[in-house]
Order: sequence, then structure tokens, then C-alpha cells
Amino acid sequence: MGRDPGGTKAMANAMKSKGLGRLRWYCQVCEKQMRDENGFQAHCRSEPHLRKIMAVGPSAGATIAEFSRQFQYDFVSLLKSRHNTQRVRANAVYNEFIQDKDHVHMNATRWVTLNGFIMTLSKAGIVRVDEDERGHLWIQWVDNRPETLSKQAALQKKERSQMDGEDRERKMIEDQIARARAAAEEEEVEEKGLERKEGEKISLSLFPKPEAEPMEKKTDDSPGSSAAAEEKKPMSFGSFGKLPAVNAKPANPLKRPAAGNVFKSAKVAKTDSRDDTKPKGFVSEAERLMKEDQARKSSKGYSGAGPRRADARR
Repeated sequence: MGRDPGGTKAMANAMKSKGLGRLRWYCQVCEKQMRDENGFQAHCRSEPHLRKIMAVGPSAGATIAEFSRQFQYDFVSLLKSRHNTQRVRANAVYNEFIQDKDHVHMNATRWVTLNGFIMTLSKAGIVRVDEDERGHLWIQWVDNRPETLSKQAALQKKERSQMDGEDRERKMIEDQIARARAAAEEEEVEEKGLERKEGEKISLSLFPKPEAEPMEKKTDDSPGSSAAAEEKKPMSFGSFGKLPAVNAKPANPLKRPAAGNVFKSAKVAKTDSRDDTKPKGFVSEAERLMKEDQARKSSKGYSGAGPRRADARR
């Protein structure tokens, strides 16, 4: 006699199986969850289970591969739809995944543990995996869809162009600031002019300052020092040197010079120019003839008184 699906026994069994059972007591071929180990062993010896195992036996590898593919697809679909590219704990995602009682259980796949499954996804580039201090695995879905990649490429190109534009604008601004500073420094130098400290008095003098005489070194009263001073200052008795003007008044630049004799200065200059034009030892023709006549007369003994006496006798 078969069981009634809507009977009391079936309803009681459904109420008992409301929660999740142990994974090791679940039969994926028969899609049946047992509550304890005795029930799982009794199910494995039952005739329906043996018939299904005999049907699956020749293609056991393909069946396990199909269960693994289905498990991975459902897990990644849940991660993508609920968490997208956020970083979440792998165990939390698995707990959300097994809430559906009709899901493909992990004991029917080629993965024994959740860590092994996550590492397989990481090697395939489907998720990014990192481990915290407590040893918990955190995963993040990697969006490798073509439309997403094209969007990311366009966004990166836009950001790169914006960065280039910002760099150009920043450089232009820096150049403008440098030019403005240089112009401001030039204006400060031009407008600087005469500067004086606070409280300093300004005095104007129309006369040049006399040259400061070098200060004499103080000599000691010892005889050696006096002898050295005498040797340094030689005495001169033959001539008197030009004494420095101690109290000489400086020349007044505002006083007009005295008017001089213009003709006198011109005459002196003229005579000086004539004397300068005569060569040294020059004798004129008249002076030469007079000297020759005097020499002739002195040689003959000629005297000017003789003829005059003769004329007087006559």
C-alpha cells in the first residue's frame, strides 16, 4: 500500500523536514534528506536508491561534473545578484545559498570543503579572495562581462583625459603664479628708492668731508720704543716740507671764482707760444752780420776816434 501525498504521515514528515539537515545524510541522486545515520543507511539499502545508482553508475564522472557545474553556477549567480562586487565573507554567502532546500548539495560535487571551492573560483579569476587575521575567507566578485569591460575602458579613458587636462591647467596656473611673483619683485625693487631706519635722522652737507688722518699708535715710555719711533721719523734740516693744513677751510662750491684779466692771460700765452716756436740756439741774420763786423774791427785794431781827430785838424 502506497503513501498518500496529502495524508497525515506525509504532512508530519514535511513538518519535521522544515529545517536543514546534515549534509552527510543527504542523497543527491534521490534528492532526499535523512535525519540520522540509521535512516541514511536504510535509504542506501532500499530498492529505489539501488536502481538509481545502477542507472547513474556507467556515467558517474559526467554526473558529478554536471552537479559541480550547477553548484558553481548557482553560487556565483547568488553572489552576483545579492552582493555584486562588494567584499563579503564566503561562509555568509554559502549560508544564504543553502537556504533553498532544492539546491545542489556540495557532497554531490567534486569539492569536499568550502575552502577548496573558493580557491577554485579564485584560480579561475571569478572572485578575489583574501584572508583576515582570524582565518576567515573574504570574497569579491570580479565583473568580467564585455559590456562592463567596455564601460571601464571608457571610464579610464575619460579619467585619463581629465587628469591630463587638470595637469595642463595646474601647470598653467603655476606658470602664472611664477610670472606674477617675478613682476611683483621687480616692482618692489623699483619702488624701494631711499630707505632709512625708523628714528634715523637725515643730514645734508654742502662741504666735502676732510680726509681722516690715520691715527697714530700709542708708544710706550720705554727707551726701546722711543728709539724705534725716532728711526721711523727721519729729521730734515736742509728744507722744510709742506706742512698739512690743519685748520684749512674747505672750498665753497657755491662761491663764484674771481674775475681775471683776459688780455693779460692772452698776452702771456702769446709770448709763451712764440718762445716755444723758436728753436734752441737760433740766431737771426742781422745779429750774425753785426757779430761778424765786430770781429773784423777787433782784428784790425780799428777805433772810432782816429778819423774824427783827423777831421778836426783839417
